[in-house]
Amino acid sequence: MARFAVRCLSDPSTFPSLRPSGPSEQWQEDWVEILGVRIRRWNLEQTTQVVEQAILRGQQTYAVFVNAFNIHEARSDSDYRKALNNADFPMPDGVPLVWASHMLGRPVGGRVCGPDFLVRMNQRAAEKGFTVYVLCGGDKKAERTAVAFRALHPKLKVIGAFTPPLGPIEGKLNKDLLNDIARLRPDILWVGLGAPLQERWIWHNREHIQARFTAAVGGAFDYHIGMRKRAPAWMQKWCLETVCRVAQDPSLFWKKQHYRDFHDFVLPLTWQVLKQKFGSDESRPTVAS
Repeated sequence: MARFAVRCLSDPSTFPSLRPSGPSEQWQEDWVEILGVRIRRWNLEQTTQVVEQAILRGQQTYAVFVNAFNIHEARSDSDYRKALNNADFPMPDGVPLVWASHMLGRPVGGRVCGPDFLVRMNQRAAEKGFTVYVLCGGDKKAERTAVAFRALHPKLKVIGAFTPPLGPIEGKLNKDLLNDIARLRPDILWVGLGAPLQERWIWHNREHIQARFTAAVGGAFDYHIGMRKRAPAWMQKWCLETVCRVAQDPSLFWKKQHYRDFHDFVLPLTWQVLKQKFGSDESRPTVAS
């Protein structure tokens, strides 16, 4: 895996575009499929380095950060599954996905969650002079986040911020937003509209988003503007971050459908592991579209 990451940094032909039509040998070395959703096997540092190199080369890519909720949605919505599986960087946001990759014999390099990646990439952006645009829903949340970004990284070039009304971005609003992004042409577009809306928006507008790198980071902005507190490191390590988040906002238990986790994630994953271990060649994971 490490050798593959080095090749990506030295030879762009080995990296983009990471949207293969079939399960090529090189692509198989680099991902694990969990319940029909493919996940990259890089760690946080490798991901940051490859994203940085893609921006420097002017390549247009996008990232999603996958947890059990995203997989719930992808299993029942083929269009949403395409949004995840066609991402250049589908990363393991949740610890359960890290554990699942080990169970399937293709361990990822580590958890790469949206909040951690956001901080690390903004640090790189400040150092490299990359420009940033912030898009998220809520009460002027994008503008508040831009202020917080500048306070944390004084050299960071935040060139745009937009807070749309809650709900889908459609019609004239969507056209105006895309025009604003095209006018500014940011190196990085942070999208925090909440799953599954944010991934769908990126997927449906992928041909029109004039940003070099786009990332769906969900509620990561909330930690920057003080709406939520991150769980302690030990809770993150032992898959208890969700408990901390629900304790701060009990409505998340229903919004993120955590009541489905056992039935729609643990049981199907167990079945996938058993099929892979004891099944025939036909039961081995294949690239999902």
